[in-house]
Amino acid sequence: PKSAFREPEHGKGPVNGFGQLHPRREGIRTLGTIYSSSLFGDDRCPDDEVMLLHYIGGVQDPMLYDPPIAELSDEEIAAQTHTDCLKTLLKPGAAPPKVLGVRCWPQAIPQFNVGHQKLLDRVQSGLWEVGGCEGIFLGANYTGGVALGRCVEFGQEKAAEVAGHLKKTGKVSAKVRAASS
Repeated sequence: PKSAFREPEHGKGPVNGFGQLHPRREGIRTLGTIYSSSLFGDDRCPDDEVMLLHYIGGVQDPMLYDPPIAELSDEEIAAQTHTDCLKTLLKPGAAPPKVLGVRCWPQAIPQFNVGHQKLLDRVQSGLWEVGGCEGIFLGANYTGGVALGRCVEFGQEKAAEVAGHLKKTGKVSAKVRAASS
């Protein structure tokens, strides 16, 4: 219920806005929380309640916590996010939440480790130079970024790269040539 939340200093309500992210250094296992009822409108839940969407786990989780998220039950995951909310959003002693569901995705968001771009460059080069697959381009959220805006930008960049390749190789139709001019 809304009454379980601390009142923030800004006075705009307890969960006003998009949500929050938690750096690992804060000692909070939940990576981030989206304020679904604030972000997506009033029809998400009753007026006296708040709907939150938590993201917990991540590639570092097994190195930092025992047991890792993958070994926890849905009930244990919900309890962990509640414990984290007590540190960030909720009044001390707030009752556990009404849980609508728990979804687990073992490989949900691509992890860009140091050297990721060099690896992609080697794969692209291998396709063209070694594999004889010139004209095949890599493209997805694992190559350009996971945020929606970045995916759109990446799609535009990749389209320009493909058009340039087609022009260079002479394998572009008059229609494509006119559209990219």
